[in-house]
Amino acid sequence: MSHTQASTVKPRRAHAGVGVLAAIAIGISTVALLKPTADASSVVRATPTPVATVDLVQVITSLKEFENVDKRIKAEGEKKKKEIEALDKQIQGLNEDLKSLDPNTDAYDQIFRELNMKMGIREVTAGNLIRWQSEDNARVLTELYEKATKAVAEVAKRDGWEVVVHRGQNLTVPRNPNVRAEAAMDFVENFIQTRRVIYSGDAVDITNNVIQTMNNRFESGG
Repeated sequence: MSHTQASTVKPRRAHAGVGVLAAIAIGISTVALLKPTADASSVVRATPTPVATVDLVQVITSLKEFENVDKRIKAEGEKKKKEIEALDKQIQGLNEDLKSLDPNTDAYDQIFRELNMKMGIREVTAGNLIRWQSEDNARVLTELYEKATKAVAEVAKRDGWEVVVHRGQNLTVPRNPNVRAEAAMDFVENFIQTRRVIYSGDAVDITNNVIQTMNNRFESGG
């Protein structure tokens, strides 16, 4: 092969190589063009949700309505306690009377029966006092809880909160829980699991707003 022939062959190889690279590039471009891309309008982006916290226990115990009801329940309880104290004095007096009487006399039997009757009345009265106070407190707490949740919803809608979470009390896990040693781990774990909110800033706490709303309604007779 002559020098001239050899020089004409090399450019052909070079052109052939360029053609292959161009074909590969076109193929890659075609694949890239045909590959579907994410449409910006189809991407769902999370939007910040206004979240507030509230301490329902603080709300209920800070209400003027709760204060009034609590005073009434305690006043009724004091009356019952005085009745029990009066019975205790009567029982003590009857016990003193028995000491001075002959057990084989009718007088002794009469005092003994009266003593048993007084002791029975005292037991029933004390038991009823505990039960009634417990029932009254539970009823009041339930009613105020229902009113508080409605007030929370009202404040949330008014102030633009989409979600309100019960913050609860700022309590620490007891170091020495009054439980069996084998149950201590479960106690601590359950305590931690029941915590709804670990931290919340004052800016998202609507507790005082709810208290003010409910107190204003109560004072206006609503």
